Order: sequence, then C-alpha cells, then structure tokens
Amino acid sequence: MGILLLVIGLAVLGFGLYNMMAAKRVLAAPFKKTGELAKNPVSEDPKGAMSTEGKVIAPATPLLSPASKQPCLAYELKIERMYEKTETTQDGTKTVKGTETLDTIKGGTVFGLDDGSGAFNIDVSKGADFDNMKDGFKKEINGHSGSSHIAFGEYSYDVPVIGSDKGWTTGFKATEKYVPVEGSLFVLGKLEGASLVKPGWRSMMTSAKGREGLLGSLEKKKKFSFIGGGIASVLAIPLMIFGPKADPNALGASCPSELTDVRLRCHNQVTEEDNYTWTVTKGGKYDVSVYAPAKKVAFDPGLEIKDSTGAELAKVAGGVGGNAVTTVDVKPGVYKVRVYLADNFKVKGGYSYDFEIAAQGGAAPAVADGLNEGDKELPAEDVAAAPEGDAPAPEAAPAEPAAPAPTPKKKKGKK
Repeated sequence: MGILLLVIGLAVLGFGLYNMMAAKRVLAAPFKKTGELAKNPVSEDPKGAMSTEGKVIAPATPLLSPASKQPCLAYELKIERMYEKTETTQDGTKTVKGTETLDTIKGGTVFGLDDGSGAFNIDVSKGADFDNMKDGFKKEINGHSGSSHIAFGEYSYDVPVIGSDKGWTTGFKATEKYVPVEGSLFVLGKLEGASLVKPGWRSMMTSAKGREGLLGSLEKKKKFSFIGGGIASVLAIPLMIFGPKADPNALGASCPSELTDVRLRCHNQVTEEDNYTWTVTKGGKYDVSVYAPAKKVAFDPGLEIKDSTGAELAKVAGGVGGNAVTTVDVKPGVYKVRVYLADNFKVKGGYSYDFEIAAQGGAAPAVADGLNEGDKELPAEDVAAAPEGDAPAPEAAPAEPAAPAPTPKKKKGKK
C-alpha cells in the first residue's frame, strides 16, 4: 500500500514539475509585440526563441479540414480500424474486440497575429501544440465493404492491406479535430526570417488563453500537483516503514530470479521460458519441482538445471497438465534453473505455475554406545540398527510364560 501511494505521489509531483518547466519556458522566452517583430525580427535568445500574442488573421490561402471542409489554422484526422480476433489463453479460447490506428493525417498553414501594432506571420505547417481544437467530424462505418477506398465526409481514404494475423475487420472510424480561424492566440516558437516556426529541439507552444492566462493555468496546476503529490509521498513513508511488509520468501509469493538453497512454493508466469540463478551454500540432495495448475489449456512444464560450466544436471518434462520434478545432488556453488514450455505451445499471456526447491532429510541419528545401569531402554523403532561387526547385541531376557489366548468375540451385526 505504501509503495503504491508513493508511486502515485511521485507521478503527481512529476506532472507538477512538467507544468513548472513549461511556465519557466514561457517566462524565459523574449516577448514582443507583433508590430515590433514585423519591423525588427531579431531575438536576444541564443537559440532564437520568441513569443508574441494577438488577434488571429486568416491565412492568405484558406486551409480546409479534410473531412468536414472547415476553414482552419491546423487539423488532425485519425483513421482507426475496429476488429475482432480469437485469442487462446490458459483459461480457454475467447473472442476479443479492439481498435488500431491506421493513419493520422495532420496539416497546418501560415497565418497572422496582430495585437494592433501590425501583423506578424506564424507558421504552424510543421506542427504545434494547441489547446483550442474543436471536433469537426466523427463517424463509424460498420462492416467491411470489401472496397479499398472509404469515404469519411469529403475525405477518401485508401485502406492498406491488412494481414490475417490482425483478426477480421468489423468497421472503421474517423475522428477529425481542427483549430478555428477566430479569437486570439499566444505563440512561442523560434524566430526564423519574418515568421515564428516550430523549434527543431522542442514543440511550438500556442494557447487561446493568452500569455498571462496560460501562466496562471500552469501555476495553478503546478501548485495543486505539488500539494497533492507531496501529501501522498509523505503519507507513504510511514506506511512503508511501519506497515506490514511482504515476505518475498513466503509461501505463495512471487518467485524471485535469485534463489538461495531452499525455496518455499512460489508463483510465476511463463510465456516462453523463465531463468533462475540458484546459489547453493549447503551441499546435498534437493528436490526441484514445477507444478502446473489445472487450466482449460494445460501447461506442459519443462525443467532444466545446469552448473556454472554449463553442464546439464537434469532435464525433465511433466507432460500436459503434469508436474516436472527432479532430484539433484549438488555441491555448494551457483546453478542455472530454466522453466520452459516443453511442448512449445504458446498462449496469450503465458502459463501460470508454482515452483519449489526442498532439501531432502538429513543424516540418520547416531547409534547409542550402550545403556548404563538404570537407564530406560528405548523402543526398538527409535534405535538405529548397529552396523555388522560392531559390539555384540545384548543378551535376551528370560522368556515369560505365554498368557492363554482370549476367546474371540463375535462383532454384532456380522455373521
């Protein structure tokens, strides 16, 4: 919980930092009136950064959005394909729906800004960031007509060849947005000749809020982001320090890639193969197991163990839905353990499995040298047999008369 809260807090702080840097960029760039730039297009910034604002002057050659044919300063038309396809996972086969972007068509033009002191050219033909885009056209076409051409309003689109591995097409969708020829704009770009253009090292910034309105918006976002992100980060620290900590070696935890000696049963997911580094500090016999859970599409687990020289110590397969189990007698050292798809049958998302390393039992208990007088004799099953050739076994005690055998009783209900 603490880590999740910290990640959220840092993400919000990052958003605040982004807005702070954007505000610094606006403040650092020289700002001049449009008429002053028209008379003397020179920037004091080493990279040629410059900003200005004014009322939008329509371009000399009108630019029309491709689908709705709206007069604009810039446009963006996104063409998407809707599809269905069959996917096989370990939980079975299912049909999934999705969309993919086939194309994004963008355009921009040269227009003017005038704050009353004279017009100056703004060139957004190479792209710019706008905060005043409007929705111009949106349409879905269901089904596949079989034609290689599709009409979205006034725009005709050539459908590319689509591979069979991408599923079957169920329709197409077009979404158009444009910047209207109206209002006023603040623009920050690079001064190049008698125009402001997109800098080569970063985006061109525009805003319908104006310079002061943009700075106010950025400051507000920065403030709330820093406050919210700071609070979340501070609250995360005590949760991380005093909150319950997950034991990475606990039963059922995720399997780490680095293992030492024994490992309680842990969980993992494999798409092709998983590789573990196994460090043995106590030599002996170990049982290494990969368990395949019961699934609709069952896992055929493969297990391979090699030493540091690459020599193979064990390689087994559990069979479809079975368990891959092997025993290795190893010395202290570093070993490589690989879990893989024994039948090489892949599914979307991979197969889940459990993994375990257990040490076999230790040495047998030592044999007693003999019983002292007064010591209680241990039951025979608790004493290990003496090796052949050692001290003779103790003399047997005199036999007692056998008690008469009791007469067996009949169990009720049975004849």
